[in-house]
Amino acid sequence: MEENKNIESLLQRDEQSSKNIDSLLQGDEQGSKDIESLLQGDELSSKDIESLLQDVERDCKAIETLHQSSVKKVKDMSTLLQVDDLNISFALQQGKLCAVNGISYYVRKGEVMGLVGESGSGKSVSSLAVLSLLRPPAVVSSGSVTFEGRDILKLKKKELLSLRGNEISMIFQNPASCLDPVFTIGRQMIEAVRAHNKHYSKSHAKELSINMLREVMIRDPERVMKQYSFELSGGMCQRILIAMALLSDPKLLIADEPTTALDVTTQSQIVQILKKMQQQRKMAIVYITHNLGIVAELCDRVSIMCGGYILEQGSTEDLFYRAEHPYTKMLHKTIPRMDSPQKEPFLTIEGTPLNPLDPPDGCVFHPRCPHCMDICRREFPPKTILSLGHSACCWLLSPHGSNPVSINGGVSYSG
Repeated sequence: MEENKNIESLLQRDEQSSKNIDSLLQGDEQGSKDIESLLQGDELSSKDIESLLQDVERDCKAIETLHQSSVKKVKDMSTLLQVDDLNISFALQQGKLCAVNGISYYVRKGEVMGLVGESGSGKSVSSLAVLSLLRPPAVVSSGSVTFEGRDILKLKKKELLSLRGNEISMIFQNPASCLDPVFTIGRQMIEAVRAHNKHYSKSHAKELSINMLREVMIRDPERVMKQYSFELSGGMCQRILIAMALLSDPKLLIADEPTTALDVTTQSQIVQILKKMQQQRKMAIVYITHNLGIVAELCDRVSIMCGGYILEQGSTEDLFYRAEHPYTKMLHKTIPRMDSPQKEPFLTIEGTPLNPLDPPDGCVFHPRCPHCMDICRREFPPKTILSLGHSACCWLLSPHGSNPVSINGGVSYSG
């Protein structure tokens, strides 16, 4: 009996083992189904991912098309003046002086472009090249200045005479030295009108001159026409120069620091006159200055110059709110602010402007830059495109400026 019970117990165990085996097999089968389901899910996920990738690719193509369209629109906007890789040097006894080093910029119709920089940065010299007014020992060693498809540097003398004052006019820095003290204002203005409009009668030229003086807010223009330059104030002489520059309704006006020698009130008046005349006549202006306040009020785009190079270019908003070059940022800090603490010292850019006869190697700003790297001392930085129309030349904007180190208590970067 005991033996039969043992056999029965073994059979029950075998039966249970068989059930366990069946359960395991069923589990494996379910596991296989789960795996197959997961694989199907992975397959669906792959399809989803592929679909997403296709969507991303389409979006990228759309963005690229939009970017190309934006660039095309910018290019399609009529470019009036195009300066490309302009290099200007002076052959002196002390050696070769490089005043302008490969600058490039453009000005569209009806646009105001500011050239900003400290004295000696090459602003005025480059503007003289636009009108081909440079004389030896100054030499344009390379580059081009294109105005409405014509290379000004290759024009003949007769063509230049027709261009100057008629299509491109210039307001120079010192009005007193530009007006002849021997002749009356009226005679000089009438001569300027008839030089480009030979068929105009003297009376018609006089009428145009009087009307133009009235437009630049000169009271009693008939009386001023009979006066000499030494009888007038600096502000009056500057207004007369503006009037003379606009007599022939030019397409482009170059204003070379027209408010430098004037008091603040007169400066504001001159800027307002230029702004009004530009809006009325839809002319383009290249405004040369070191005053960032005027730039903010008048200019659409800005080029920052230092040592004959353009270090940063962009819209006025870019350079005031998204400036990237250390020189531009330091220029901002030198502007006095009404909300600054009373005892806060006036900030300046330490050091002195470079000696153009002995310029430093590498970046022209590196001797005064608080973020100078080794590579800054060796090579001039390439142009980095920051956004559409905004660029800067600085090694900090490249992968070389990634390891900060402390130098003389300041912050620099190892190159």
